[in-house]
Amino acid sequence: MLQKILLVRDFFPFVLIKAQIKFNFFGLLYWALLFSILFEVFGASFGVPFLFYSPEYLGEVGLWSFALLGFSLGGFSMAFNVYSYIKLGPRFPFLVVVSTPFFRFCINNFLLPFAYILAYLIKMSKFQLYEEFASTSDVLIYNISFIIGFLLFILLSILYFFPLRTNKDADDSISESNPVSTITSKGIGQKWYNYFREKRTRPVYYLGRKFKLYKSRSVAHLDKAVVESVFSKTRINAFIFEVLTITAFISLGFFRNISLFEVPAAMSILMLLTILSMVIGALNSWFHRWTYPLVFLVIIIMSILSSKVGFFRYTSYALGLDYSTKSIINYSPDNIRDNHKLIGENTSSDQRIIEILENWKARTGEEKPKLVILNTSGGGLRSALWTFTVLSNADEKLNSKLSKHLQMITGASGGMVGAAYFREIHLRKKLKTLKGDNTFFKTRLSRDLLNRLSFSASTSDLFMRYKKIKYNGKSYTQERGSEFETELHQNLQNYLEHPLGYYEKYEKQSDIPLMIFSPTIVNDGRRMLISSQNLSFMIGDDEKTTFENIDFQSFFRNNNPQEIRFSSVLRANATFPMIMPMMGMPTKPEIQLMDAGIRDNYGGKVSLDYLFALSDWIIENTSGVVIVEVRDTKRIMSNEVYKELSLIDKIFLPFGNLLTNFTRTQDLDQEQLMKMCKSSFKFPVDKITFNLREDFNERISLSWHLTKREKQKIEAAFTSPENQIALKKLNGLMSNQ
Repeated sequence: MLQKILLVRDFFPFVLIKAQIKFNFFGLLYWALLFSILFEVFGASFGVPFLFYSPEYLGEVGLWSFALLGFSLGGFSMAFNVYSYIKLGPRFPFLVVVSTPFFRFCINNFLLPFAYILAYLIKMSKFQLYEEFASTSDVLIYNISFIIGFLLFILLSILYFFPLRTNKDADDSISESNPVSTITSKGIGQKWYNYFREKRTRPVYYLGRKFKLYKSRSVAHLDKAVVESVFSKTRINAFIFEVLTITAFISLGFFRNISLFEVPAAMSILMLLTILSMVIGALNSWFHRWTYPLVFLVIIIMSILSSKVGFFRYTSYALGLDYSTKSIINYSPDNIRDNHKLIGENTSSDQRIIEILENWKARTGEEKPKLVILNTSGGGLRSALWTFTVLSNADEKLNSKLSKHLQMITGASGGMVGAAYFREIHLRKKLKTLKGDNTFFKTRLSRDLLNRLSFSASTSDLFMRYKKIKYNGKSYTQERGSEFETELHQNLQNYLEHPLGYYEKYEKQSDIPLMIFSPTIVNDGRRMLISSQNLSFMIGDDEKTTFENIDFQSFFRNNNPQEIRFSSVLRANATFPMIMPMMGMPTKPEIQLMDAGIRDNYGGKVSLDYLFALSDWIIENTSGVVIVEVRDTKRIMSNEVYKELSLIDKIFLPFGNLLTNFTRTQDLDQEQLMKMCKSSFKFPVDKITFNLREDFNERISLSWHLTKREKQKIEAAFTSPENQIALKKLNGLMSNQ
């Protein structure tokens, strides 16, 4: 038993794990992140693990996508080996007397990569079989492709490092004496615990040529300068390898406009981790213990410069908007007020909205129709597909009564993407320029939106933005925000490729419902109300108002507001933190727009502002209001349980509450607000809710990527008993005027 314990203790792969924990803790954090993703501890609710289980390349999950993912994991593993060798190599001087020391180090540093690959292949295979409905033969091909991709990068690395021998025919010819007998023979007459108390350099047993076990040789006889010289040469070669790999990965950003280079999102994540670890490794080669203080100092300096020097200011632009110096607007409380001065109720904004409402009423052909408002929640691609599914299926079941009565749409994030697509298809039907059916459109809408976005983030956004994009004769920086728009237009066959002003006349004629977007201004918490129409009628002109809402058309009237790209408006309304960048606006100081869900994830506040501003007309011309709420998550889900709080929970829950419960807090606030408002309205207000997730244990990720099973769940959710009851109730409300 003692022999086995001592052998494990001195087995080099285990010794390296111990050394990693002790001396390379930050290097292990990268692996900790990957393992937490793999076992769905990190990012599960956002679908991050699914990106690894089911990588998509050129619209397909197949041989090439898994080969690319394996190749990128090979790159990450070699980055880990290089960084570890730089940090730990000098602590094991016996390496200088073996042939190809770095290669031997990599072989013995295999435990973490091997454990990850084994766990990944098992998890991925199960996911492909039960979530993506892949055949057994396909899964086998995926496994083989992944392994081949991984080994390919390792092979390329070996071809680089292998010729770099420090000693042509060194220690692998050492006597292969039994390591166990060597340990026991030295222990004669000693107590067993002395081995753990001795302060001496013990030999280790490493995997050498042909993966045989060898005992390390003492290098006490070698001059320290010789040992340092050997490690210095390998360190320089490793540094060159790191620079070449980093350069190659970042250079891929030059080709991001070519579909061939739209690599799987999971590969982009691994590339980003590889770049970060290699940058740290390269710096560590030269600065050693000063590396992390230096990185921290650089970040602080860049942060300071970004607020003072334009070169360091990373701005994500709203394409089409005028950002020229002469058009920059001062953002201040006084200027906000000056841009929203209203006189009485006979402004052009008031007159325009009444004209729109009159046209809507005339198109219904009813004396007092129900005015239908759509509120749709955020939730990435699942909300986009769910909103489109509800609207298209319900409109078909109700013989177009929904589209005929629908007058205004508002909400957040992905839900508004699906609603905008439905509205565009409805318009194209009227213009007779439509090809395809609802099944076809659902397929287009549910396509991946993450690959191009994440690839841009990993290859260029964090380091440099060297490419430009032109839109309507204006030049803007090409970054992951604009890449998201490009991918969206490709998926939807350019159906939404219009400036905002394109919809003005169709909304005015009530050919399509009015859309109101309300991204949050993160600088001060206000909301920017964006529409092709002037929404000043919703702002108010009270001297004491805080101007919670800012009308986009009024405030940016000198920046060509109607020329802003419609997809940029969608993006501003859906800028989920970290996934997409905040959108900078042409103001001084520069304000940043972020996801509408931060303030109003369900569109309830915008709807109530709208109803209050138009209450007189609604009383006289309608039989009431129906708010159709399309939610990605039910307010109170079945099978939801609460658990006892641990000590860690008690420490972090007060802070985590802001993130985990912000939509639930909005729900509670809006429910109370709706109760109070309904009592003050002099017309009936009914709310019909369609829920996607009704069961707490139901899993549909909040992401811009969906699996096959998730798409099936979204389609099936419309036929749930609760949603069918909601559909029947909606039909009854619109039929009984």
